[in-house]
Amino acid sequence: MKKLLLSVLIISSTIFINKAVAQLSQGGTPFSFTVDSKHLPTIAYQTMPSFDLAALKAEDAVNDLSKGPFRFGFNHYVSLNPANSGTWTTLPNGDRLWQLGIKSPGALTLNLAFDDFYLPKTASLFVYNSTKDFVIGAFTDADNQKDKAFATDLIPGEAIILEYYEPAAVANQGRMNLFRVTHGYRGVEDYATNFTEKSFGQAGSCQVNINCPFGAGWQNEKHAVVCLVSGGSEFCSGALVNDVPQDGKPYILTANHCGSSGFSTWVFRFNWEAPGCTNPGTSPSTSQSLSGGTQLASSANSDFSLVEITGGLAGGTVPASYNPYFAGWSNVDVPADSAWGIHHPSGDIKKISHAANACISGTWSGTPADSHWQIGLWTTACTEPGSSGSPLFDQNHRVVGQLHGGPSACGNTGSNMIDYYGKFSMSWLGGGTNTTQLKVWLDPNNTGATTLNGWGPTMGVSEKPASVSSFSIYPNPSNGEFNMDVNLNSLQNVVIKIFNVVGEVVLQKTISNITSGNYSIDLTNQAKGIYFADVSTTTEHSVKKIVVVE
Repeated sequence: MKKLLLSVLIISSTIFINKAVAQLSQGGTPFSFTVDSKHLPTIAYQTMPSFDLAALKAEDAVNDLSKGPFRFGFNHYVSLNPANSGTWTTLPNGDRLWQLGIKSPGALTLNLAFDDFYLPKTASLFVYNSTKDFVIGAFTDADNQKDKAFATDLIPGEAIILEYYEPAAVANQGRMNLFRVTHGYRGVEDYATNFTEKSFGQAGSCQVNINCPFGAGWQNEKHAVVCLVSGGSEFCSGALVNDVPQDGKPYILTANHCGSSGFSTWVFRFNWEAPGCTNPGTSPSTSQSLSGGTQLASSANSDFSLVEITGGLAGGTVPASYNPYFAGWSNVDVPADSAWGIHHPSGDIKKISHAANACISGTWSGTPADSHWQIGLWTTACTEPGSSGSPLFDQNHRVVGQLHGGPSACGNTGSNMIDYYGKFSMSWLGGGTNTTQLKVWLDPNNTGATTLNGWGPTMGVSEKPASVSSFSIYPNPSNGEFNMDVNLNSLQNVVIKIFNVVGEVVLQKTISNITSGNYSIDLTNQAKGIYFADVSTTTEHSVKKIVVVE
């Protein structure tokens, strides 16, 4: 170990800024940035072995056609920790500094995962690239998780440094075993020296940035959508979803095929988007990320996965500085009149797509009949690998599914411009157990809610669940003759749509300028069976199941 001299030179004027991804941390500056480097030992690098990049790219060319997770990197598995690698330096006051360099030749990015991570109070960890212009940290005891796992977001370059500062008062208490180093080889063109015609990222040329005028009506919902780094080397998409208690539980809805293990090292990247409509030349500096989660429920039938974020929370929820939005949803099996998707295609910045036509029931990749929504046709943009797990919003801005797959792609036309989303309505009860359904997590008090509005606690959006007390339909069941009582607080128009079980509208009418009254719904010309009454005003929306019997 090298003893640092008391005459060390402090460089107080040096300021280093994280230029791209801001992983939740306590801020500050690595100790080594404040001293003359000649007073510290030369950093010892561990170099990762080469791998068959050509073979990976050939696999990607095939796998990308399935619209699954977007693989961006190759995982090196290691076991590196302060006891077997790196260099320790003891400072004059007894504090200690551990530094370890990691190099993977040719990497566009590197990201790390630990399987035995524990930092004592007052200790700190930074990770930065070799040019010292991209820094994440300080990570502290606030980043400790019960399962001792931790992971970082992507760091640009082929060489990075881990720097751990341990005060003398907590000597030898910290642990961090690095078990995975991911060599990023695509999907992050902002870190490369030469840019393609696509400018930033890998997404197709037809994709539309969320902050284009086309996305103006979706500026709340965009804050729900995240880019997921799963398994260390794959990108998927997902979304924060609201629960009926509206208590800020950090639940992420994504696709089951985005991963079945390793959730404690998943990284959830928020607000990664262009500031305007034009593609930027480098990665936007607005993004923020959290690390660590646990899967609560999943089902292959509707390809859903509900994951709770566990790392880096503030008061048990996503930090207010992230401007989180918890998306609303509908668990009613009624097709959307039109559909919108917000997603991260090919691991790129946030995009928006639109299908200006109704969804229909369908199936995808061997799933049960009517388990998915097939969007009619994308009329603006589409999805790509990496969009998997992203939310499908209906015309009421509520999530009705998450992306499973489909043939759409920039340049495709006609019947190929479709995709399939696992139905939220099927996922609601799922397999009937806590680990195979959404209901027990999103409606824990069993209120029977069928729809829920979105909620943005830091954005002035605080929409409680839409009241259903203003409308009552009876008798139910009936022979087809129903009465509807209406009791509103103000003069409004009431729109009534009746859907059959396959999503066809069998009755639609508008009652103009009313506050209260009793109105008839006549389904005597319809076959016996289950129907859904969709009743909406400018301030309320309710869907009720009604039954026609003989």
